[in-house]
Amino acid sequence: MDEQDVLRHLLEVEAEASALVDNAQAEADRRITEGEKQNRLLYDEQYSRETARLEAQYGEKIVQVKEDYKKQLNSYRDSLDAIPVHTEAFIRLVESFLKQDC
Repeated sequence: MDEQDVLRHLLEVEAEASALVDNAQAEADRRITEGEKQNRLLYDEQYSRETARLEAQYGEKIVQVKEDYKKQLNSYRDSLDAIPVHTEAFIRLVESFLKQDC
């Protein structure tokens, strides 16, 4: 082999090595892209599930709070209805206050 053959052979080996590196880089990029795609799908699925769970939980809490509010309001109204109204005694008291100021 003369020097030109050796150089030609080295250039061929370098070209093959470069092609191997390019192919390996393309494969690595493809695998990374596929992994990211799968991870994104998994994330979106879990996010949707968790969001739905939290929204359902929030809706249940809203219903509970509204029910509790109604109960408290009805209890307050019942307590007001249970207070005896002494209209005549109130009128006499107001009249006595008014007479004192005169």
